[in-house]
Amino acid sequence: MNDIAGGAIPLTFQSGAGRCFGWFHAGRAPARGLGVVLCRPMGYEALCSYRTYTQLAQTLADDGFDVLRFDYHGTGDSAGGDADPQRVPAWIDSVTCAADELKRLSGVSRLALFGIRLGATLAVEAALRMGGVENLVLWAPCATGRVFVREMRAASAQRPTVNGEAAPDGLEAMGCLYTAETIAHLTALDGAGPGRAPAQRALIIGRDDLPAEGPLPAKYREMGIATTYTVWPGYAGMMAEPHEAVLEPGTLASITQWLATAQAAQAQPAVQPAQHPEWPEGYQLDGLREVPLAFGADQSLFGVLSEPFDLSDADERCDTVVLLLNVGGNYRIGPNRNHVKFARALAAAGYRAFRMDLAGIGDSCTDAGFSSGSMYRKRSTADVRAAIDCLAGRGCKRFFVLGICSGSFVAFQTALVDSRVDGQILLNSRLLEWREDSEGTWQNSMQSYYKSTDFYRRALLHSNLYVRLVRGEIDVQGIAGRIWTLLGARFKRAFNGLIDARTAEDGVLGKTKQLSARGVETLMIMSVQDDGLDYVEFHLGRRGSRLRRYSNFRMVMVEDADHTFSTVASQRAVIDVVREHLNKQHQVSRQWCPLPGLVPTT
Repeated sequence: MNDIAGGAIPLTFQSGAGRCFGWFHAGRAPARGLGVVLCRPMGYEALCSYRTYTQLAQTLADDGFDVLRFDYHGTGDSAGGDADPQRVPAWIDSVTCAADELKRLSGVSRLALFGIRLGATLAVEAALRMGGVENLVLWAPCATGRVFVREMRAASAQRPTVNGEAAPDGLEAMGCLYTAETIAHLTALDGAGPGRAPAQRALIIGRDDLPAEGPLPAKYREMGIATTYTVWPGYAGMMAEPHEAVLEPGTLASITQWLATAQAAQAQPAVQPAQHPEWPEGYQLDGLREVPLAFGADQSLFGVLSEPFDLSDADERCDTVVLLLNVGGNYRIGPNRNHVKFARALAAAGYRAFRMDLAGIGDSCTDAGFSSGSMYRKRSTADVRAAIDCLAGRGCKRFFVLGICSGSFVAFQTALVDSRVDGQILLNSRLLEWREDSEGTWQNSMQSYYKSTDFYRRALLHSNLYVRLVRGEIDVQGIAGRIWTLLGARFKRAFNGLIDARTAEDGVLGKTKQLSARGVETLMIMSVQDDGLDYVEFHLGRRGSRLRRYSNFRMVMVEDADHTFSTVASQRAVIDVVREHLNKQHQVSRQWCPLPGLVPTT
């Protein structure tokens, strides 16, 4: 039985720019006769609010509404990317095509659009284009696209663009690339500018952390829209980091009630027979094939398999699959949509890649125990092993597990317990072991984000460091505490080694050696400035020197990369290293030309 997202069905539909991915939630009886299209915010905010959208879709469907939640073209699991032309028109067109698809699948003729932040702005633009939209629900809407661009510029200024990847008038912010064309189109968006009413009724929900009505409700009332403005709890909690985001069921219930009340006042036209979709066998996009898969004992886990469009039994690369594991609470697309980019690049190179959701994340079954403290869960290895079972049934023979940060923990632990794992690809690991009974400061210290000691050592050579020190912009106490913890851990290990030399082989080092002796290929990719480098080098030696005698261990450093490889340049560097690593396993002849900023250590 499929227990994914309350029985929702994944689907794709065609937009003008290309194929879009979505989920259809059929309304339960009694049917409301009203369809609701859920329009996501953009970038990092879409990651944070993913669970809210999933739960809202289920809440609405339970109350009789037919619902479609989807990814705009170039976002999420849809085709395309940030650098494609005509991004804003493509996003608006994605909304209108999603509305048409919902009408076709459910048989309803009446529509409501829901959106948060820029998703609300795009919903308004799509409603103006379509006409006939009855209800708009806008949560913390960006009144204009100019406001959103201003915020992205501020975010970009805090994290400068690396290697000039963005166009001179473009920017990279919060893991997204906005070209000059995209910025120009965003700046032109104005939810109240045309002077035409986008809908009959509107519910505008203010932010609970910045309660201010703003000009939009008054403008809508002037247009004759029956407008309700309110502030309900949930925005601030929803927009925390994905693994810390808090769901507010009461607000979701209130949204559902508002739609039900508005809908009850309308005459109910006859609903055409629904054409509810079947679970898709796969679809083609961007020259590749992708297959949504439910797996696990009760089919309650979800993932998307990317593979070459033409699988060949004669090509051994098709036998290899890379499993991309969740980072914290980020669902399967990964932070900055990394996993989608990695998966499709690997499929284009002839391999398979499976981006999956562990239990309690994304569209896999809800795990009531999931919290920020449960990112490092050994029980998640059971989910990965279930994915390997599923992929083995589809002809995969060689299995590589890849994870960033907490995902690398799950990858490492899975390799230890499942002999079918042929290789592990660990990116910016901050912990590879977790002791539930540990009172050690080293493990606890790694839960606070700083930079690597190498980074701080280099920073001492730059004069702007001392200017920032005078301004009080640097957490001197926290940095000193981290360095002191590292020194203490090294002293403790040295002392224990004097008592019992075997302790040097305990823990991460000993287990990595065991995996290497078993034949498991290990590729570690670390950002030079990431604080996980201190953890890795504490266990494995500088640049992995304690494993130098193992030919199946390799460590690569990436310059100018943050913890989740948010820039285009760092993502390309990672893709190139991983692809080269797999090609080496399959003896694929290829001249490797590393990108600027990539520094191999072996």
